[in-house]
Amino acid sequence: MDLPPTQDPEEGLAGSEDIALAGWLAEVESRLAGIDARLAVLETSLRPAVAEEVQGATAELRRAMTELGRRLVQDLPHELARHRDAIVAELRPPAPSAPPAVASDDDQATEAGEPATASVAGPGADDVDAGRRATRRRRRG
Repeated sequence: MDLPPTQDPEEGLAGSEDIALAGWLAEVESRLAGIDARLAVLETSLRPAVAEEVQGATAELRRAMTELGRRLVQDLPHELARHRDAIVAELRPPAPSAPPAVASDDDQATEAGEPATASVAGPGADDVDAGRRATRRRRRG
């Protein structure tokens, strides 16, 4: 589409140039009207196809959301339990460490090279003390 040469507005247009310009403008308008008509036909033909695609995409999104919801419901109790256990582990005080072994008089004497002396409480007293300590440890844990 060739544009006609423009002139200075002060000079004005000659009669033949007015007619040529008017013809050119009419031609442009008719071409635009033709393009508009073709676009209307194209829009009419595309509308059902676009609507069908949109409905298909909507259905696919609906299925995907349903599947994600189903998986969330299946995994949620496990994940909540895992988070609860992690929180409880953070809040629980650390387990007390075993108290350092206290060396008895017998152990100290043996280390020094002296003979071990008999316990004042008599035979079997160590078994009773060991049982008491084990019971206390079980109660603390």
